[in-house]
Amino acid sequence: MTSPFSMRSALRLSGASLAACAIATLAAASAEALPLSSFKDQGIDHIFGSYAPRGDCAKEPRVTIDEKGMTFRANGREMKPPRVEYALTFMGARYEGIMAVFFPFPVSNNDFGRVLMFVNDGEKQGVIRFESDLPRGQRPDPFHAAFTGGGMFTLCKGSAPAGTPAPPRPEPAVAVQGIPAEWTNLASLVGKYPGSYAKDNIDLFDKGAVAAALKARMGPKMAVLRANLSAVSPLQRAGNYYYLSGNAQHQGGVEQAYVMIDPARRAVQVGLWERGKLTVYPPAAGGRLPVAPEIKTMLDNSPPETAVPLPGTPWEVVPVQGRAPIAYVSAAASPNIESLSLYCEGGKPYMAMLLNKPSVGNALTMTWNFSGRLVNIPVQRANANATQWIGGLTGTQLVPLLMQQNGTVMLRINGRLEGEASLSNSTAVLRNTLRGCVRL
Repeated sequence: MTSPFSMRSALRLSGASLAACAIATLAAASAEALPLSSFKDQGIDHIFGSYAPRGDCAKEPRVTIDEKGMTFRANGREMKPPRVEYALTFMGARYEGIMAVFFPFPVSNNDFGRVLMFVNDGEKQGVIRFESDLPRGQRPDPFHAAFTGGGMFTLCKGSAPAGTPAPPRPEPAVAVQGIPAEWTNLASLVGKYPGSYAKDNIDLFDKGAVAAALKARMGPKMAVLRANLSAVSPLQRAGNYYYLSGNAQHQGGVEQAYVMIDPARRAVQVGLWERGKLTVYPPAAGGRLPVAPEIKTMLDNSPPETAVPLPGTPWEVVPVQGRAPIAYVSAAASPNIESLSLYCEGGKPYMAMLLNKPSVGNALTMTWNFSGRLVNIPVQRANANATQWIGGLTGTQLVPLLMQQNGTVMLRINGRLEGEASLSNSTAVLRNTLRGCVRL
């Protein structure tokens, strides 16, 4: 099998990689789901109730959702996971529908399990669908299979709480005067938060020497920086430097930022992500500041400066000398995926994935998520530095879905969210490039 990436110039691989959708409340880490051990006061009371196939809660399998979490009953067994993962951005950072997606059986902090749960599936109130997320050929857990094979679950009559009370109206917030961040008082501000409504808060954007330096460096982007730090960490210290990071509400990994402060140089450095692309604003003179370890972790888990902003670029036909052309698309909003290519080899369809940095191991599972319809593609390492990966497409629904769907498709590697790819022009490009190995 020939790797199309051996002809790098032919594929015009620019090194662009894109930002992943992460969870807003986890500002400093690109986590993709919010772990919940209780559903009380989480704003999801509207999905409370018991659900079963055909709405018959006298039978199993069934699931109950209430303030304490989720309870699953099947095969005479009851399971109450100590936590579930609420995938806030599973449908994309711009999704505004009523469907909520959960990983109900997480294995660890880095493994969300092999079952997906779509509440209000298809934008239909009171409908739940479970879907298996197993690699091809792997057998499901029998308990999980009772749900993934149970068809549509609907809300059982009379099981929803009668008149879920509205949350108490908070007292109006009253702005308080913050402590201006100066070059000389940063040590005393460690542990305090920027903002206008917290006691002993920091004034980072309006008054003080640090605010003045930020305004001078950011110019018209100052408003974006403020918005992208609306969910923010406290000021922290690493050696002689001070820093903080955060994101816009529900926009972690896409709209986020960090600020590094060097009081000795009286300099600031800002990393600003917009639509999943990082731009670094270093000090006006003297080169970039060394980033703190936590900021380094944030950078490693977020889109790099070479990222293509959301919603990505259209599919392209890339000619290759001496062989059939290749269908090519850049990734969007992925910390790791640079591009994806589909091509024919020996009369069969293949997918090649280019990463912007090496991955571990010799095998991965790359997943295309078409609004909840998953296509898992096992891929194998194809070069020495583990940036090129190739997998076969025979027997999968990837090509038909790429040609039938519109908008964007979410990407994942081993269950980890990896941004999106545009579906613009995919139909025409795939017809042009894959007709030699796929019945179109």
